[in-house]
Amino acid sequence: MRFLNWVFGLASLLLLAIAPPALAETKALLVGTNYSKATDEKLRLANPIADIRMIGAAMRRTTIDEVTLVEEPDADTWRSAMTDFADSLSGDDIAVLYVAAHGFQVDGINYFLSADGGALIALDPLIQQMTERAKGAVVIVDACRNNPIAAFGEDEEFSVVEIADATRAIQPISLFDLANAGRGLSQIGNLRGLSAVVFFSTEPGNVAEDGATPGKGSPFAKVFAREIKRRQSLDEAFRRTAVQVNQNTDGRQSPWRQGDLPFNVFIAGMRSLPIP
Repeated sequence: MRFLNWVFGLASLLLLAIAPPALAETKALLVGTNYSKATDEKLRLANPIADIRMIGAAMRRTTIDEVTLVEEPDADTWRSAMTDFADSLSGDDIAVLYVAAHGFQVDGINYFLSADGGALIALDPLIQQMTERAKGAVVIVDACRNNPIAAFGEDEEFSVVEIADATRAIQPISLFDLANAGRGLSQIGNLRGLSAVVFFSTEPGNVAEDGATPGKGSPFAKVFAREIKRRQSLDEAFRRTAVQVNQNTDGRQSPWRQGDLPFNVFIAGMRSLPIP
């Protein structure tokens, strides 16, 4: 009897030893706001919510394992959504973040505006949080839209949302800073190595279009939603999206990318090869 127990115990240990590790997954967080909660009507946008719903529906038809949508997030919701997303990642996962909102650059740092118009979320700490938890980070930014902040007050400030694991402290931004921010977004200054790739809906210093028809999607989102369903690499999807958006907007908008990953990512699977 002791011998049988020993055999069963050894067999259990062997099964544990040879059990395959948890499979790597691709997880996506999509954040969008039309600023319907904002008191200032100048902040209103027509299509970000439609954009992330469109992109989310397209992603659910691909190999992405988890797709989470966050609509109209205030500062606290932004913080909790990013924390939950980061906590769900393993060291082998691919993390995908898609943001459709107002975006600003101040002193070379890119920010998103919370849904209530009262706080800013810096892009750099979001990327840092993802790269520290995942094998690779893919960030798609359709947030270089118009700057609606024209008036300012000397004593008014926007708080900057603190992101867990971020090592770079960012000071509050004044309304004056935002009102005088440059057009569009800027390049990411501290993006190093091969841990992340960021795909912007337009080039630095330019403004992305929101879309002519409310609820029908931005020019960028409509093309990108179609391309990510194709059996091609993410690099190909980025390139095809950039070309088509540039054509569709008569050259007014030219998507561009920054950074890279040391491996290919196939969102919808690899292209089928003909059998010789």
